[in-house]
Formats: sequence, structure tokens, C-alpha cells
Amino acid sequence: MPALRHERFPPPSIGFLPVLGANLLPLIGVLWLGWDPETLVTVYGCELLLLFPLAGVKALFAGRPPRTDRESGVISVSSSGLVDKRGSVTIHSLLPPLYPRNVPFAAAVVGVAVWVGLFVGLALSEAVAVGDTIRRPAVLGSVVALAVGQLGEDGYSYFRGGGYADVSPYAVVETPARQGFFLAFVLIVIPATGAAGTTLVLAGFVFVKMLFEWSGFHAERSGGGRLTRWLAGPDSEATLDTLETPSRPPSATIDTDQRAVAMTAVWRTLTTTGPFYASLAAFVWAGTAVVLSDGAPSVALWMGAGLAALLVFGVMLGSDIVEDVLANGWMTYRRVGDQLVAFDRLTDTPQWVASVDTLTDVAVVETRLPDRYLGTRTVTVTTGWGADEAERALGPVTDPDVLIEAFDLPIQSTELSPLNRWVAGGAIVSVALLVIIGGVVLFSPLGSPGDGLFVLFLLPLLVLVPKGLWRLAH
Repeated sequence: MPALRHERFPPPSIGFLPVLGANLLPLIGVLWLGWDPETLVTVYGCELLLLFPLAGVKALFAGRPPRTDRESGVISVSSSGLVDKRGSVTIHSLLPPLYPRNVPFAAAVVGVAVWVGLFVGLALSEAVAVGDTIRRPAVLGSVVALAVGQLGEDGYSYFRGGGYADVSPYAVVETPARQGFFLAFVLIVIPATGAAGTTLVLAGFVFVKMLFEWSGFHAERSGGGRLTRWLAGPDSEATLDTLETPSRPPSATIDTDQRAVAMTAVWRTLTTTGPFYASLAAFVWAGTAVVLSDGAPSVALWMGAGLAALLVFGVMLGSDIVEDVLANGWMTYRRVGDQLVAFDRLTDTPQWVASVDTLTDVAVVETRLPDRYLGTRTVTVTTGWGADEAERALGPVTDPDVLIEAFDLPIQSTELSPLNRWVAGGAIVSVALLVIIGGVVLFSPLGSPGDGLFVLFLLPLLVLVPKGLWRLAH
């Protein structure tokens, strides 16, 4: 006869009963107690959107480094050069250290929140008069209470309780992103069934919330199934490799030009991600106006939605600029013996080390307008051999000849090739035409918001012409 097992905790199915009851209470209240389902649905939607800015703030202080295998998630920041930044900065003695490497994850929350908010809002507008409901005192009061309660809980458990030290920024932002993505899918499927009543939408919210709670509850105990593990969020089991640096004083020290770094950050953002952010802002403009209106949006609603879209555009554009400045603005390149040590003055931490003998494929970046304007130079090099091989950028620096001499870089000249003025002029003229035509369409009294939205939707395609001409000019 097997020995009796005295478990310390009740089985998961029993331990989850209080959570199940708490989540079912709103649905029971609607079905038997006469509660207003529109109010509950709108509050649930606002509660979901509150998770994203809170996750962005929390991610800035996450103490563990992000995992390298992040392809299976919703959020991707692999293109950011700031993710590998070592070290932290202290803003205030009452706050934990802030890690610059976490900034791209916090910024990525904005885009995810926009898409989730649009899809959830459009799905809710099929069953709920969102614009009217969100102005009810009960809804506003509930949202404020939720925000205050969540801030208090995060302040106590995450910051004061030290929870930030055990999580990565990817885990902090990816969990609400996955849950929001799944909820948007469920709410889109419900109207497709042909029965998009408010109570049915509320049931969808309750079902998804219970699934979220069960995912976290079950993952802590036995790992759960594939879906519950995915919804529970990624783990934070990652460590940062130790970087060994020479202890001798450097024989040469070269700093990046901070003015050139800032101008390059603005230039890169405006010419690469800026058009896509403008197109996303157009979706915000149209989606917000549609969700908050019961029929044709009024002029005041169009203007309010436009301000919301402009705010989203400014935040996303500014975050990209800040990322580039943090990545390169305080960099110093030191020659220590036969080693090149890249040192960040902001975090007071070395970033990477490479032997001078392994620096190959040296080339000057030709297409950066700030380098031509300021006389600075940015140099790309390949460091290391085999599995340790990596392509890195040095600069922008004020005196590139000193950089070449200090690190024995195999390059003959740092002079930029002559610019084809006719082709470059064509690029400038094409940009001017885009600005003029866009301004006429957006602000002409004869135009309509739909015309402006159409121009913004096409912007990522339209800017391919000046970008192609600018590259051809080099």
C-alpha cells in the first residue's frame, strides 16, 4: 500500500477557486443582479490599456538582462543597438538603478499598446457606445481607482519589495503584450459569430482574464500547457557574461562628438522609422475617431483624435532619438596595450573589448548628412575572429585621423567621396514636394481628414524616392 502524501498546498484546481470566483463575479452580477455590462466592459478595456504604460515604466528598472532568444514573442527590439549596453545610472536614491539597455523595451510598449488599443477598441465599438460610456462618472471613477491601486501595488511589491531585481525588461513588457494580443483576437472573433452583444463581449473579457490568471497560477506550480506557458510570459533566467578588460592606464582616449551623435540620431530617425511612425499615427487618428463616435465623427472629435495621434508620433519618434543618443553619446575609445576598449562614460562601464590586430574591413560611413555638415566621421570595423566576429561602428569622432592612428586601422583615407549635387538636389526637391503636397492636403479647407489619412498611410512608400536618390548621390 503506497504511503499517504501530505501535500503542503491544495491541488491547483482547488487553490484557484477564489480567483475563479472573483473573476466570475462581474458576469454573475450582469446576469442575475442587473449590473450594467457596458460599464464593466469599458472599465475592463481601460484596465488593459493601463497595463502598458505601467509595464514600460517598470521595464526601465528591471535588473536582469534580456534573453537573446526573443523571436517567439510579440515585441521585437533586435534592431536597437542599445540592448547590449552594459551598466546602469542612478536617478534618485529612492529609486533602483535605471538600465539604458531597458529603454528600447519600454519604448516598444507604445507601438504594441497602440495596436492592441485599436483592435480592442474597434471590437468593443461593435457592441458598446464607447464614447458615451467612457464619459460616465462611474467609469471614470473606476479607471482612476484602478490606476491608483495598480500604482500602489507596483510601488510596494516591485520597487520597494525589490521585485525589479529578479525580472528582465523583456519579461515585463512581453507578458501584457501577449495577453493584449490574445484578448484582441478573442474580441475580434466574437463579433464574427454574429452575436456581438454586450454581455457576450463581457463574457469574452471574463474568459480571457480567467485564462490569464490560470496561466500565471499554473505556471508557478507545474509549468502548464503550451498556451498557458505562453500567456504567463517569458522567464528571466539570463545572465550577463563577465567582460575582462586590461587594468593598465590607456595610451590614447578618443570621445565621440555629442553634437554629431544627437544630429545623427535625429537624421536616422527621420529617414528610417519616422515615416512608419507617421503612418501608425494615421491609424491612431482614424481609429480613435471611429471608436469614440457613434456615427460620423465631429470636427472636434477629429481634432482630439489628431492630438492623440500627434502625441503617439512624438513619443515614438523621441524614443528612437533618445535610444541612439544613449547608445553613442557618451562613448570613449581607449587604447590599452594592444586592446581597444569601448567605454561608456554615462554608466561608467566598459562595453566591449577587441584586439587591435583583429580590426578589419574598415570603412567610412558615407551617407550620414551630419558627418558631412560637421566634418566628423563614423568608421565601421569588424572585430574578432570566427564566432567572436562582430561588426561595430566607431564614432562619430571629431578627428578621424587620430582615431586611425591610435588603433592602427587599415584604411588609407577618411575623406568622404564627392557628393553628386544634381542627384542630391533631386532628393531635396522630392522631400520639399512631399512636404508641400502633404501640407496642402492636410490643412486645405477643401480637404477632408480622409485625404490627410490617405497621405499618411502612403508615407512609408512615398519616402522611398528621396531615400533612394540620396543613396545614389553617394
